[in-house]
Amino acid sequence: MNIPELKAAIARKGFTIPTLANVIGISKKTLYRKVDCESSFTQKEISAIASALNLTNDEIISIFFTDKVA
Repeated sequence: MNIPELKAAIARKGFTIPTLANVIGISKKTLYRKVDCESSFTQKEISAIASALNLTNDEIISIFFTDKVA
């Protein structure tokens, strides 16, 4: 997972992690754990984040499906 790119996408949208958590319907604590790689994103969460941030397919792949780590 490419954490810096995820954080950049959140910032480009003008969101914070707590704001994004609210938009996608999970707790901010849960989202922070996932961003810190303490747990994995579900397919449903990835889809919700992609929708909330208007991510392209290439952006989704580069953020969530890469070997790059934070």
